[in-house]
Amino acid sequence: MKTRILTLALSFAMTFAFAQEMKTFTKDNYTIDYDTTWEISEQKIQPAVQFMILSDESTQAKDKFRENINLSAESLQGQELNAADYAKISLDQISVQIPGAKIITNESKKLNGIDCQEIIWSADFGNNMILKFKQVIFVRGGTGYALTFSSTTTEFDTYKESANKMLSSFKFVN
Repeated sequence: MKTRILTLALSFAMTFAFAQEMKTFTKDNYTIDYDTTWEISEQKIQPAVQFMILSDESTQAKDKFRENINLSAESLQGQELNAADYAKISLDQISVQIPGAKIITNESKKLNGIDCQEIIWSADFGNNMILKFKQVIFVRGGTGYALTFSSTTTEFDTYKESANKMLSSFKFVN
């Protein structure tokens, strides 16, 4: 009996010791939780990008790439599109701009009650830089959104659990 209690206590202690600490970022009408070892950047690398969450700089040591999550938003200019329609447009653009891109999965899902398309794809960007992306694409209030986790293919699985936790925390606050 004492062994079971000790084992259970150690189990709980290990769970809490290795639990991912999170911070919350809120902007405009949405919120997302992110790992405290990552950092928020609101620097506009492209006009559509609302924010980026960047992994620690040390993650670039092996592969010269800093994993990140970003949110881009685009006005649909009155078009009545659902998540699947908007995802198809996005995939068509990817195919044109990056002909060698490979679509790995494309599934309808829900993200905190919102219909979305979850797409995983990869592409070779040259110089031994093969990137893999997990995108959650959705439409809300006349705007198309793409919430994207970007990584090298070699480190995608290393960051997948943490990225999934951050992606699944995204929600609108109003």
